[in-house]
Amino acid sequence: MCRIDMDSILEYDISSFILQAVFDSSNDGLIVTDENLLIKKVNIAAVKTLGIKEDVLYETYLNNILKDDIINTILLTGEKHFDEDCSFYSNGTQIRCSTNIIPVRVRGKNIGLVLSLRDTKNLHNIVNKVVGYKASFTFDDIITRTEEMRNIVEFAEKAAKTNCNILIEGQSGTGKEVFAQSIHNYSSRHRGPFVAVNCAAIPRELVESELFGYEKGAFTGASKGGNPGKFELADGGTIFLDEIGELPLDIQSKLLRVLDNLKIVRVGGTYEKTIDVRVIAATNRTLTEEIENKNFRSDLYYRLSVMNLHLLPLKERKEDIEPLAQFFITKLNSKNPCNPKYPDSSYIEKLKNYSFDGNIRELRNLVERSYYLCEDSLITSNILNKIRTVVTHTHVVSPEHKHNHPHPKEILPLEMVEKNCIKEALKHCGGNAVKAAVLLKIGKATIYRKINKYGIDLDDFNKH
Repeated sequence: MCRIDMDSILEYDISSFILQAVFDSSNDGLIVTDENLLIKKVNIAAVKTLGIKEDVLYETYLNNILKDDIINTILLTGEKHFDEDCSFYSNGTQIRCSTNIIPVRVRGKNIGLVLSLRDTKNLHNIVNKVVGYKASFTFDDIITRTEEMRNIVEFAEKAAKTNCNILIEGQSGTGKEVFAQSIHNYSSRHRGPFVAVNCAAIPRELVESELFGYEKGAFTGASKGGNPGKFELADGGTIFLDEIGELPLDIQSKLLRVLDNLKIVRVGGTYEKTIDVRVIAATNRTLTEEIENKNFRSDLYYRLSVMNLHLLPLKERKEDIEPLAQFFITKLNSKNPCNPKYPDSSYIEKLKNYSFDGNIRELRNLVERSYYLCEDSLITSNILNKIRTVVTHTHVVSPEHKHNHPHPKEILPLEMVEKNCIKEALKHCGGNAVKAAVLLKIGKATIYRKINKYGIDLDDFNKH
């Protein structure tokens, strides 16, 4: 008669419960297979990530849900793989996961695999928190006494409660990103990421991969595991496309497709990933004129401008100069509490006489210069007379100086000089922007940004 060792059975059951508890305590999905890749053990996180019932998983072979050559490679080499960008397939849905795959070998023989996996969407949320993809401004931060600006803020609040795309138009320095962040924070997406992209700052050849991401091996120099684009990182939140008018036409057509079906395809990939993103775009160009000049697609314009905000230049809201100046000085005082300064009424009145072509950004610059150059606690109008560079470098001209100091005809604007230098370098290099950047001693990203800014066509310089 066979004797049953109850202590051994009890000890085995306790160990089994402990092992399962360890499995279920992990935030990462865990999968264990046998030598034939039949799934033998999973935890709760894996069930949730894959969206497959536990009893169904125990009847599933790993290679039926993970169709990737990496499995065969691991079985042949026995090598461990970490942070692999793998795609699991469940009920016709693709789930992209960052996956660690560890082969289990005994005496040189494979007896199974252990996988840990994490949905890339959760990873992106963590990345967004670490790198600071969030909006800090709210509508309370918008300072105005102008009735028309108040109406714009009220309209923006209504637009924020919708889920439609928004186009913000306005001159440089009028606060387009402040409005974009405020809209995000006022919307139902406020807990999601806010990803800002300066379209003019991305080199032309990298725009698509920067926005939509790329798969491993998509091009020379591509990251081994591929890379998510800004749209993927903004999933569940808002993407802010600043200087949208600088986008190349071929990228405009791809962006239009994304806006139409909310699906992206990475460079070098074939799978369309569904995303949940709200798009806010901004431009200091007049896009209707760009459409007439064939520089911007009309269908993209109408897709972006479901809701449209036109921000006023500072010269059309003179009554806001005083509260804005007071605000900037208060912030400076908080940084310098031992030596606070205050504006005199004469200083404020003289500020109101300036024409701020750089808008709020230029006003802030002038106030900060006044603050740091003033040696007394009271900032008076005299300090503005001492700031010579206000006229010569920023073109801020007060009415009393317009006739006394006419702009010299023989001196070209700095931007014109810069544009001519870039064109001469491109001409010398036969349209090769990289070589031209070396000649000009500037970075590759910088020259492409300048080329976009000045509307320079590289085809005009190609040697035939």
